[in-house]
Amino acid sequence: MAERPSRTILANIVSDIMAEHPTDAYRRAMAAVTPRKLWQAEPGDCVVMLAPCTPAFREYVESVTGLDTSQVDIVAPEEVRGVHALDVVRDLGAEHLLASRPELQPFVPDRPVLEFGRRTGVRVLPYTKLPGGGMLDALRLINTKRGFRETAAGLGLPVAEGGYAESQAELVSSIKEFLTTRPAAIIKNNRSSNGFGNVVIRSGGPKTPEEQLAEALTGQAERDGGWVYEEFLPFTATPSIEMNIDDAGPTYFYSCDQRTVNNAWTGMVTPAEEGPFHKELMRAAEAIGGWLHSHGYRGIFDVDCGVHEGGYVVTEANVRRTGGTYLEELARRMRPGDSPVHWRADVRLSTGSLDFASAVARLASAGLADSSSAARVLLTADTRAVDGKWRYLVVGRDAQSVAEVERQAEIILGIG
Repeated sequence: MAERPSRTILANIVSDIMAEHPTDAYRRAMAAVTPRKLWQAEPGDCVVMLAPCTPAFREYVESVTGLDTSQVDIVAPEEVRGVHALDVVRDLGAEHLLASRPELQPFVPDRPVLEFGRRTGVRVLPYTKLPGGGMLDALRLINTKRGFRETAAGLGLPVAEGGYAESQAELVSSIKEFLTTRPAAIIKNNRSSNGFGNVVIRSGGPKTPEEQLAEALTGQAERDGGWVYEEFLPFTATPSIEMNIDDAGPTYFYSCDQRTVNNAWTGMVTPAEEGPFHKELMRAAEAIGGWLHSHGYRGIFDVDCGVHEGGYVVTEANVRRTGGTYLEELARRMRPGDSPVHWRADVRLSTGSLDFASAVARLASAGLADSSSAARVLLTADTRAVDGKWRYLVVGRDAQSVAEVERQAEIILGIG
């Protein structure tokens, strides 16, 4: 395999493409995981993070991948910072490290990234030529809940019944009317990600919809982006289709069944089970991919779906690298030749007392880290001291082996 050019891997996960008016808690949660970008690095690369990369994590990545991290420039702050990654670069005086690499792989091609590419001449992957402003407009549109609903409906794809409210007063009025004929509605900040701002409002409960909304919106400023509301459907599965777009068009990357807690993504099981609407979901993703391609977007995106007894709906598109993109890449690296590769990943709170190094040792002593076994566990980030959570990937030759090793790992990590 030919060596690729050295590149900067930029964790610009805190971006206005992702969320409008994010809370400090959201910024911190997004930033804390960014040292996981080290899994993508090769010798000669630069990795820009929004949180410290602990020695224990660096040593762990080295032991799993064989990467000599001394051959990688790591740009990371001394504490978790919920800001744009290029702000960290500027504050640490590290722009020369990025400008000296011919390629830059961002989490999402937002305006600061494209401006950096134009100013320095560094290639912004995967573009062969920097896109015009129309691409960024399309990207900002479809990464909103309203924009996605309108785009999907325009392509003939099914979306949940619902609407858009620009102000809190309009939202309260609309929900009150909407719930006269429905048991529940889900409210979503128009521009948000990872479940940020989602809340379910129910009719017929001890509190009125107005009271529930008042509680949910306490402390929120009037948002320029508004809210989308949708019928809260009883989903039996929530698959996601991820695709990659190059100059020729979209191609399939992988599929997963999503795991959620309180309607927020935490993990996934891959590949997704091919349910009764699998072909329809694939065609839906291809349709969104065709729209994105025509507007100049190149790179990874996914389409999230909800399956219910009456059919299916598409719920949103994440037009960027996702929480599963690097996991699929890492799983393929751990299981070369498998097609498809089987894996599970999750983010779970723990009641145990293990620190990162101790957890690595315990998993190894239990035989759960052996690359030659039917399945193995990887700890994908060292955030235990920051948020009390374990982030893990279990990858193996078949679904049964992966499920069994996950159960054993849950016990060791105190999340069973």
